Amino acid sequence: MERDSDLFLEYGTGSEGSGETASPLRFPGPVLTSLEGFDVSSAECGAGGYHSLMSGSLWLGPPEERRRFVRALGSLLTLYRRRMAIPRQGPFLVCGVGNERASADSLGPRTAGKVFATDPALRDSGIPAVCAVRTGIPRETGIDTADLVSALAEKTKTALIVTVDSLCAKSGDRLGTVAQITDCGLIPGSALSHSSGEISRNTMPCPVLSVGVPTVVRASALHGTPDGSALPEGRREDAETGAGRPLFVTRADTDAMVSCYAVLIAQAINTAFTGNPPGDVMDLGNRA
Repeated sequence: MERDSDLFLEYGTGSEGSGETASPLRFPGPVLTSLEGFDVSSAECGAGGYHSLMSGSLWLGPPEERRRFVRALGSLLTLYRRRMAIPRQGPFLVCGVGNERASADSLGPRTAGKVFATDPALRDSGIPAVCAVRTGIPRETGIDTADLVSALAEKTKTALIVTVDSLCAKSGDRLGTVAQITDCGLIPGSALSHSSGEISRNTMPCPVLSVGVPTVVRASALHGTPDGSALPEGRREDAETGAGRPLFVTRADTDAMVSCYAVLIAQAINTAFTGNPPGDVMDLGNRA
């Protein structure tokens, strides 16, 4: 299903006439709370729920902020695991979704590469079973991402699939400043007009927990509305390609942003699912 944003936080904020296709999920008004000093917006419906962790520009901030983020995200991941009645020992399948060769789409693969995957010897010693994989993209693998994840989950007898993916926001202010956790699943590329199959408890052999950070926004949204209707006559095509497909933009410091979040999300996953302590968060410095 095509939509202008992957963030549940932004559902229902589109302007009239934007042409956005509404999600079938209908969340009540969000509940605002705080966790480890970060604002959190959350909502639940019959099909599941989400939490939006307002993290701010962590790659530009001090190490202590990043440590608090790891603790906060780890707590939320543990909350969802318990709510879904997933055994402490798993097995867990962490899937890094996206294109590793494109900075704005590389959050998933970079995170998967830093997750503490456990081999049989470690599992025999009592450490939960964790598998980590970079799914790649269909045009390179020739396999639909959802089909690949489903096959891996069946083969490994996974109790919980954890996906990590770059998201699309409706507002430039959201880029890199919010982390979304949801058990409603995801459709890779749904906001980018080249989506693959759905990855959710409805299509997979086990429950799915999805983590993502927005790294791109539609160029037309920066001019006022998602479809560019606020642009002067004759200028809307500037926000689209010649083929009429939407153009997306990202931050100039996307590589630093994604590198930071990949480390932090992986540490939160390690903490929540293997009990591996987060340790010291590397000092990324204050980069412009």
